[in-house]
Amino acid sequence: MKTKLNVKMYAAIVMFFTLLSCNGFAQYKTPTITKTFDMEQPGTLNSSSSGGGITVSTHDHAKVEVHVFVRKRGTVLSPNDPDVDDVLEYYDLVMEKSGTEITATAKRKSWNKPWNNTGIYFNIIVPQEMSCNVSSSGGGLKISGVTGTHNFSSSGGSVKLENTGGTTKAKSSGGSVSAYKHKGDIKLSSSGGGVRLNKAKGSVYAQSSGGSVKLEDVIGDVEASSSGGGVYVTGEAPFVKATSSGGPVRVNITGLSKEMYLKSSGGGVHAIIHDGDKLGMDLDLSSGRVNIELHNFSGKSEKNRIKGTMNNGGIPVYMRASGGNVNVKFEE
Repeated sequence: MKTKLNVKMYAAIVMFFTLLSCNGFAQYKTPTITKTFDMEQPGTLNSSSSGGGITVSTHDHAKVEVHVFVRKRGTVLSPNDPDVDDVLEYYDLVMEKSGTEITATAKRKSWNKPWNNTGIYFNIIVPQEMSCNVSSSGGGLKISGVTGTHNFSSSGGSVKLENTGGTTKAKSSGGSVSAYKHKGDIKLSSSGGGVRLNKAKGSVYAQSSGGSVKLEDVIGDVEASSSGGGVYVTGEAPFVKATSSGGPVRVNITGLSKEMYLKSSGGGVHAIIHDGDKLGMDLDLSSGRVNIELHNFSGKSEKNRIKGTMNNGGIPVYMRASGGNVNVKFEE
């Protein structure tokens, strides 16, 4: 009896998700409105929405495709749905081209009107060499493939970047911020969640007051801070500054040549410096306990304080921990 019941339940679940994929998720494949702009040279995309999220991706064509998804009561409306005009009455929808600039914006006309659970989402496809200024106050952002000068922000959700390039700023006050495979200087900040960066080449600035900061496999100078969690950094960093008042600071780096500054008031400081025993460093380390194997050291060495030079000095190395120990290891 249990076997038959389980089979029936499984079949019902499969049917439910099949219908959901056909009637729910699949409907997002067909935009309510589509507009195409030809591009003769790389340009700039200016897009914002106060009614939903924005997705930007790339293709190999010299044109920009703007796909608009109009939603009402949780359902994306088809192009011929009579409710489309009713929803658009609540918004100023702009899609236009001026020179090399493309504008795609959706702004609510008044915050005093009843919205009946409406929203407008953008899915925009652009040439790879396209600078972007994209913001949303009604959802998250998902950006992939673009190279240029970018500014992304969301106050209604997370910001996700993938395979991007160029000088980039990304921030969120409503969720996390993450980037994967980025080339160029990048600045990431969040007051609504954590910050994540994986595989990046260029200088990095990362800040979070809503979670931890985790930077992995980065090549370039790093400055990272968090008041909502720990800070974690791995990669090749000539300069690294990492501070936290919400958790530990952990770094594992190669190529240190300029400066290291690590401080935590919410946990310990743990540093792995590859080939560090061969570097000339000016050490200033302090915590409840400092653990380090000193080489060619000259200065003051105590249980809770190390101040002096190693290998005749050179690179400033400062570490403080008021919530744990300072642990330093040198590896090949």
